[in-house]
Amino acid sequence: MERHLLLTMGGDGGESWNLRFVAGFFRCKTALRLTLFYVVPDAYTAGLGEVILSDAQMRQGMEQLARARRWAVEHGFAAENVETRAVPRQFGVVRDIVEEAHRGLYDAVVSGRRYLGWLEQTYTTSVSRGLLGEEIAFPLWVCHQPEPGLSGVLLCVDGSGENLRMADHVGFMLNTPGAEDHTVTLLHCRESGREPGREPGNGAGHGPDGACGDTSGHASGLGSCMSGEEAIAAAREAVLANGVDEARIRVLMVRDRDCSDRADKAETILRVAERDRFAVVAVGRRTALPDTLMRRMFGRSVSERLHDRVNRFSLWVSK
Repeated sequence: MERHLLLTMGGDGGESWNLRFVAGFFRCKTALRLTLFYVVPDAYTAGLGEVILSDAQMRQGMEQLARARRWAVEHGFAAENVETRAVPRQFGVVRDIVEEAHRGLYDAVVSGRRYLGWLEQTYTTSVSRGLLGEEIAFPLWVCHQPEPGLSGVLLCVDGSGENLRMADHVGFMLNTPGAEDHTVTLLHCRESGREPGREPGNGAGHGPDGACGDTSGHASGLGSCMSGEEAIAAAREAVLANGVDEARIRVLMVRDRDCSDRADKAETILRVAERDRFAVVAVGRRTALPDTLMRRMFGRSVSERLHDRVNRFSLWVSK
């Protein structure tokens, strides 16, 4: 079965890190279909059926798309499987990407993350961060400049519905021809001193986002009634159901005091990802609170903190 990915162009300053990640992650590209998508920022609609474009912006977009397509074909993608699309901005770049993704029923949206300094992260919403805050029905991949030698997926497990959807997506993508070399590690983080068994459905450290929770104010869902062992078993089953060989799955249980706070949870995940050189960190994420300045400064979830630290691995997020 062909996997169809929507790659947003322009969010990483023209470096096409998302395309480079896909090319490096999948050794064989025959089962992949790519749509390279560019929203022309200075275009607008003047009336029904009438579109006014900035010639300079359209030319820039088309040139970037042509370069990206040429690079993709040179690196093994079939020319007939690489489509380019430049569209006029209608609702804003982020919303236009979301509309296209929902309309086209893509298997994932793949965005490059442009590097931003701390102040820029606080006051500016990038395309990838904007997508992270949207109501989306598709997995989102956020990519930075890929580092050679990284391999495998670190799937952060909490038993929530969002997390199990990500487990299903990881299994689906790892069963793609060309991804056979990648393993998946199921990471569950339990607070130090907590005995195995049922974990509480409320309180810090047990929320929707990733192995250690999001603590964004939501306490409902499967994650609130599953023990760590049950959550791992459910995630394993979701991966296996996609045809991934059991030998490619491993489990990592982390008992750490770092799992009691959102910032420390993200640091724990980052430490494991960097130590074992994973190519992907995969998490589930519940609907976020509105993206405000106060939230960016003080209320960021685990997935948002991971997004801000994407500099080696790619971040896969499912809602």
